[in-house]
Amino acid sequence: MYVWVSAGLWMCRRFGHHSHVPLSETSLLNVAGDVIFTRGEDFVRYVRGLRITNSKAYASIQAKRVYQVELDWSGRLPDGVCTCPHNADGNFCKHLVAVGLAAIDSGRVAVDDPAEAAADATLEAVVQAMNVDELRKLVLTLAQQDGGVRRLLEVRATAASGNEAPAQAEFEAYVRNSLEFRGYIDYRRSFEVAEVAGQMLDELEDHLNNGAAEVVRPALLLALTELRSILEHVDDSSGFIGDQCQRSADLYARACRLGTPDPTKLATWLVKFRAESPGWPILVLADFVAAFDEKALKTYRRAVAALDKKLANQPNERHEVDAMLLELADHDGDVDLAVQLLSEGTYVQYGAIVNRLRAAGREDEAVAWIDLAVSAGKVWSHGGGNEYWLSPDHVAETYKRLGRIDDAIGVLRADFVRQPSVGSYRVLLDFAAAVDRGEAERVWAYDHARHLAATDRFAFGTVLVQLCMSDGDIDAAWDAADQYGAGSAWRELADRGAKARPVAAADLYRPGLEKDLRYPNSPLYPDIAARLATMAKLYEKGGRGAEFAVFMAQLREQYRRRPALMKALDAKRL
Repeated sequence: MYVWVSAGLWMCRRFGHHSHVPLSETSLLNVAGDVIFTRGEDFVRYVRGLRITNSKAYASIQAKRVYQVELDWSGRLPDGVCTCPHNADGNFCKHLVAVGLAAIDSGRVAVDDPAEAAADATLEAVVQAMNVDELRKLVLTLAQQDGGVRRLLEVRATAASGNEAPAQAEFEAYVRNSLEFRGYIDYRRSFEVAEVAGQMLDELEDHLNNGAAEVVRPALLLALTELRSILEHVDDSSGFIGDQCQRSADLYARACRLGTPDPTKLATWLVKFRAESPGWPILVLADFVAAFDEKALKTYRRAVAALDKKLANQPNERHEVDAMLLELADHDGDVDLAVQLLSEGTYVQYGAIVNRLRAAGREDEAVAWIDLAVSAGKVWSHGGGNEYWLSPDHVAETYKRLGRIDDAIGVLRADFVRQPSVGSYRVLLDFAAAVDRGEAERVWAYDHARHLAATDRFAFGTVLVQLCMSDGDIDAAWDAADQYGAGSAWRELADRGAKARPVAAADLYRPGLEKDLRYPNSPLYPDIAARLATMAKLYEKGGRGAEFAVFMAQLREQYRRRPALMKALDAKRL
C-alpha cells in the first residue's frame, strides 16, 4: 500500500494491509461465542484463497462443502457474510471465525500496538520535515534498491507519457522472475512457492486497485499461465498454490473488465484456456463477458460450438464444454436450454434445475422436478441444497404450501431412514408438530431406532440412545444402552448420565481403554490417564472407590513394563 507525500512522489509504506479497527481473537470470540469460536478454530485449515483489504477478508472454506466468506471488521465488532445456512439465519458462523483467524495468522492485519503507532508518527514527522530535493533523492535511491519502488515509478511514468509498454514489460519480467521455479516441487517447498506468488499478486492487485489495470493485465495473464503450469508439477496437497492460481485468474478477469483488451482475442483465449485446463483454476463467462463486444460474444459462441462438436463422443472430456454451454444458456436467459443441459448426463442436477425454474417464476415446473428428485432418492440433508441434491426440509415446506402433508412427512421420514441422527429427527419432529402430528412421528422415529438397534450389529443402540437424550429422558437412554449398548453415543451418555448412574457412566470408558491399551502407544498415555482419573471420580461418587482401586492395581500390574504409561498414571495420582 502506498501514500502520497507533499512533493507528489510515491513512498513505500509498510508491506501488508491495515484495518481501521483491530481484528483480534478476542473480538471474534465476543461476537461468535465460545462454541462457534472453537468450531471455527477447527476450520482454519480449510481456508482457501485468502484476500485481505483495509478492513475485510475474503476466502472460501473448502471442506465437505464449499462456502464463500466475506469478513468485515470496520465496525464496532466483526461482521460478515457466508453462504452457509447458519449465517443465512443471521448468525456469526464458524466459517467467519476461521477466515478471521487465518487473516490474523497471515500477519497482514494491523494490531492495536501503541509502540507501532508511535513509530509511525515519528516516521511521518521525519518525512514531513524533508524538502522536495531530499525526497526526490530518497525515492531515486529506493528505486535503485527495491524493484517494487521502481515499478511504482514505472506506473507513474506511464500515466504521464501514455506509453504503457515499458511498465507492462517491467511487470511481466517481475512475474517471470518471481515464478522461476524448475522441476518437481515437493509438498514442503510448495509453501515457499505459494508465499512468493502471493506477495507478487499482492503488488499487482495494489496497482490494479489504483487504476493501472491495463499496465498489469499482461503480467496477470502471465502469472495465471505460469501458475497453472506449476500446478502440473507440484505436490499441492495443501491447496495453497491452487489458491494463488485461482486468485490470479480472478484478478486477470477483473483487469480485463477494467482495462482495454482486444475483445475478440480475449474470447478466443478464454475458450482455449478453459478447454486445456486440468480443472483448475475455475474461469466463468460471467467474469469476462463485460469485456466482450458483440463480435467477441459471437466468436466465443462459435468456439464453444466447435468444441462441443469435437467432444460429442467423448463424455469423459466434456466437463468444461458442458459448463460453457450452460453459462451461455444462463447468459441468454434460456431456461429451457439450461434445464435440458442440467438434466443430461449421468447425474441430473435437480437442485440447479429447481433453482432456475423458481427464479424464472415457473413454480409448477419446479414442483414437478422436485417430485422427480424425490422419486429418484435425491433428497438428503447430508448433501441437500447443492446442484444435484435437494434439501428435505425445503422440499417438505414446498409440499406443505401445496397441502401435501403426507408427502412432506414421507420426505422427512426417508431422510431420517437414510441418515438416522438427532438432526434429522428434530427436523421431522418440528415439522410434524406444526401440523399436529408430532406424537405420531416421535413414536415412528423411536420404533425405527429400536429396529436399527435390534437388526444392525454395527449400530448398537446409538441412535435410540441419542434420541432419548435429545428428548431429555436420561433414564430411557440408560435403558436403551443396557438393552442394546450405547454404541458411539457412549461419551455423551457418560457425560449426561453420570449424575443418575455414576458407576455405569464410568464403565462406558472401559471398551475404549481396552482398545487403546492393546498395543504400546506413548502419545496416548496422558489421555488414557485422564480418562482413568475421570472413572476414579465417578466410582468414588458412586460409593465404590475401593473397587476401582483394585481395578487400578490390576491394570498397573498388567502393564508394569510400560514406563511411559506408569509415569502418566503417577502424574494423575492413580
